[in-house]
Amino acid sequence: MTNQPLSRDASGLGRLTGWALLLSLPLMMAGVALPSLHLQNLWVLQQDYSLLSATLAFWDKGYCSLFVLLFTFTILFPIIKIAAGLWLFFRAFREPQNLRRWIGPLSALSKWSMLDVFVIAVVVLALEGSLITAADLGPGIALFAGSVLLSGWAYGRLTSLLKRRIERES
Repeated sequence: MTNQPLSRDASGLGRLTGWALLLSLPLMMAGVALPSLHLQNLWVLQQDYSLLSATLAFWDKGYCSLFVLLFTFTILFPIIKIAAGLWLFFRAFREPQNLRRWIGPLSALSKWSMLDVFVIAVVVLALEGSLITAADLGPGIALFAGSVLLSGWAYGRLTSLLKRRIERES
């Protein structure tokens, strides 16, 4: 039984897993804060929204369920996913059964990771479908999507490292 973190087992591109997770966090933060949508209503009124300001706008207008949905899947969930990945990658485990407990949650986090991008795509399509609204994507959406893709790649590597460690120690 080893008391080494999973980062010690990484080889090849897998050694970049921690760096990918670390980079995905500021990318996600910038993606949430920078303008993501540029809306033009009636070809006169224009407004830029970041993911954070759009989420807070739902709260201000009393759409609590939409606020909770967007806040959970575009802000809270990605932060938790990245933090959990970093913790798992750099933490030392003494017992293999402690590693086995993480296979299910890691798989679930990985499968839900693209839901945040899907929610944003649905919002853009709904806005674009309106006759009086034109929606253009801003740099925030690219940074946010980059963060999701980068952390998704890192989660794939992390899952492989976890399974390899469990097989080796069983």
